[in-house]
Amino acid sequence: MAAPLRDPDAWLPPHVRAVVERPTPIVTFAGRAGAAATADPSFVRSDIGQIIGVEPAAEVLYGPPVGLADVREAVAELYRRSLGGSDELQGANVCMTTGACEGLSLLLRCFAHGRKVALPRGHWENYDNAVDLAGGEVVVVDIFDEAGTLDLEALERQLVDAGAEVVLLNFPCNPTGAVLSTAEAEGLGAMLRRLDVLAIADEVYANLRYDGVPPRSLIVEAPEHVVSVGSGSKQFLLPGARVGWVVCAQPRVTDVILRKVLRGSTASPNVLGQRRLLDVLGPDLEAMAGDREPPTLTRVIHAMTERRDALLEVLGRHGMVSKAARPPEGTIFLMATVPPWFEGDDAAFAERALTAGLFSCVPGSAFGLPGQVRLSYGALSPETIAVLDDKITALKSA
Repeated sequence: MAAPLRDPDAWLPPHVRAVVERPTPIVTFAGRAGAAATADPSFVRSDIGQIIGVEPAAEVLYGPPVGLADVREAVAELYRRSLGGSDELQGANVCMTTGACEGLSLLLRCFAHGRKVALPRGHWENYDNAVDLAGGEVVVVDIFDEAGTLDLEALERQLVDAGAEVVLLNFPCNPTGAVLSTAEAEGLGAMLRRLDVLAIADEVYANLRYDGVPPRSLIVEAPEHVVSVGSGSKQFLLPGARVGWVVCAQPRVTDVILRKVLRGSTASPNVLGQRRLLDVLGPDLEAMAGDREPPTLTRVIHAMTERRDALLEVLGRHGMVSKAARPPEGTIFLMATVPPWFEGDDAAFAERALTAGLFSCVPGSAFGLPGQVRLSYGALSPETIAVLDDKITALKSA
């Protein structure tokens, strides 16, 4: 077998390959016309499919199918400066998308159709939908054993026995907050290379890591086997801007294949969202370039660490300890056990808390983790966490 990203076209299903190979005369002529107009301002463009010049201050024009060039370069720089990416990662290695969800959807459409896709036990339930819509088949595997150890031999055996050709990995992990050590990430990369399995790495929380270990993209460990998906939603506080990206060491994926597939899906990613991302990301990149702490990321990480610690303290007082063998060292989520004083399962606990008008949480069974509930501290101030303490007490006495 060959490394999947050495020849990504060979992995495409026939209907996607047909889209990639189909000529795009409108886009081609627009590109040539734009170059001509740049060279000669008197050149007349009658190819533009937009209304321009009526209310110039209100106009938001289409962007390129793979995103604005300066934003693509900025995301590549983010990977180089904060996620261990090599100097070879440039703008052509980035495709901007309308949120990370679109990036995941497009990649699965390209590489999961007719294949078995391994999802970790304890995953975001929307992955199942994305795999199904892409025509793949979900198989669930255990990434960690009961002691919280990454058992690579057991994981490799599960992937081989299931016949999985694609694995979707998410670190830091929603819902558990688990992260990988450097050695574990290296071992995982080596396993992907041995099996020639394609990994789609959902790294939307990549920089939200609280254990002091520098974050690294899985691309670093296996560039011919990993495609990374990221987003401005969490770490850069822009969920409503709907701006995400795909990063791949093989530029044919991001600059050719996804250019065609994305154009056939949503035409082009959100221009306003991309510009807003650049407003937030730019100062952080400038600080990193000067060996200073990035202002936005630093504030977010400090606040999330404080909130996580306060929430864990409250949950511990009520017997809702984290059931995960690994501490929650990333994301904005953690899992807690249904307390022994409550009679009922995780769905009943979440329903009781909600209908009593006390607080909300998500049943762990939604993620394949029954007997637990997921709590987010992303929107909980320390003061609100103190109120939650009282709300749990009220539920206990209800």
